Amino acid sequence: MEMDRHRKDAKALRRDVERGDPDATARALRVLGDRTRERFRLSDAQHVVAVELGYASWPRLRAASDGRIAAADPGPPPVELVEFGRTYVPGDPVRLRVVTRRFPEVDDGGGAVARAGRPPGWLPVATRVARELDVNVNRAGVLSLPVVPCGPGREAIVARVAEASVILFGELLELGESS
Repeated sequence: MEMDRHRKDAKALRRDVERGDPDATARALRVLGDRTRERFRLSDAQHVVAVELGYASWPRLRAASDGRIAAADPGPPPVELVEFGRTYVPGDPVRLRVVTRRFPEVDDGGGAVARAGRPPGWLPVATRVARELDVNVNRAGVLSLPVVPCGPGREAIVARVAEASVILFGELLELGESS
């Protein structure tokens, strides 16, 4: 059954976040924000999985799976992970997500912030870097850009987000050292 797969995914996510896996932590941060760092229980992992699948909550996902409610929520947008050849440090590649919707969006999943941490004053630094490099940044530190038909194209967007992520990582490390 499909719910069995979702349960296993949630358990794996919880385990990976507890181990400090940066990709799993970025996934959780994207949905739960800073609450991820305070505590991360199985119910939190289930919520992350449900939201990633396009549902408001784990109970809504379960109800749709059981047929108790119409699966009116859209399915998950296809997600492709891309490595662009840039690294934060040797052996730690920048991994970007390309989320396909009506217009695709490229994001770093908060990779720079997950790796460098959140020293005091990190958000203004992230905002400045994003503004200087013409990318978007949210309050969780996820750098992103949409890929629109009249824009520079997917490869250029991937390159810009990867570059911004590496620069933000470096600036956050410097900020942390000066604190």
